[in-house]
Amino acid sequence: LKHLVRCAREDTAVLDVESMKFFKAWLIEDLKATIPPPKAPPTSVNMDDPELMTPDSDVAHTMGPEQPKETLSDDEEAKMIAAKEAAAEAVAAEKYDEAIEKYTEAVVIAPSALTYAKRAECFIKLRKPNAAIRDCDAALKINPDSAKALKIRGAAQRYLGQYAAANADLSKGLQIDFDEHYGDIHKAVLSRVHEMHVAEGKARAQKEAEAKAKAAEARARAAADAANAANAAGSGMPGSGMPGGGMPGGGMPGGMPNVPPEMLEKLTSDPELMKAMQNPKVMQAMQAMMSNPMAAMQYMSDPEVGPVLQKLMGLFGGGMPGGMGGMGGMPGGMGGMP
Repeated sequence: LKHLVRCAREDTAVLDVESMKFFKAWLIEDLKATIPPPKAPPTSVNMDDPELMTPDSDVAHTMGPEQPKETLSDDEEAKMIAAKEAAAEAVAAEKYDEAIEKYTEAVVIAPSALTYAKRAECFIKLRKPNAAIRDCDAALKINPDSAKALKIRGAAQRYLGQYAAANADLSKGLQIDFDEHYGDIHKAVLSRVHEMHVAEGKARAQKEAEAKAKAAEARARAAADAANAANAAGSGMPGSGMPGGGMPGGGMPGGMPNVPPEMLEKLTSDPELMKAMQNPKVMQAMQAMMSNPMAAMQYMSDPEVGPVLQKLMGLFGGGMPGGMGGMGGMPGGMGGMP
């Protein structure tokens, strides 16, 4: 707990780790605590880690028997004790290869979680994290709550760049038995985990933005296709007087000048409006208004044409799209009419 408080004081991002979210919620909801925001992440995430170790691929050292003897003979027990003492002396002298051999002699006689963990610690000293993980796995198979094995395996994972796994093991091991050395390693791991979360969040946001942009582009393309189809369907309508489906000033609606794509999308995505545009009476009214904008006055009261004009005006913010090829001269467009 002291370690957690110390880390949180430096950066509250530690409380955003998945395993700490319940604790953060308890602080805020039950204790009414105010949690300062985490430190601003670096502008560019650099996951280079100078402390990483090259993964080792040595032949695995001898392991103890899967089913050790329940009792040892006096001779076996004496040999085991002597091997452990020799290993401890070798560690003190920083002769880790020799220590590993002596710990191997001990585990062959009587494997234990502590002996495996101590041999794993020697492998870390020799920069062999994979060998250390193998021994810690064996130790935790014997004793799942071995704090030493959890902390050493977490350190080995940290040196392999496996920060999420390292965080899980170090968190559990330090909760059982805290010590400064592995607490410092854990603090470095938490920093890396935070950087990873920030980087993943940025990548996810960028991917979502790209997906939205592609969807918007697809909708605009579909709107343009619908507009062209509507123009083609309206070509040569009786009484329309518009060859090729076009109106003077640019066509309806795909060729209307000065119409922003988002407005065009709104126009073509309205089925009622597009259907109304197929009404010869409406098209005649639109044609008349393009040659004489004041003609709109007589059409506004028409039960078939008036609602269409009102809807167009509402869609385009009070005016008609692009001035309707001649209507732009009216004050405020169509919206300026009393």
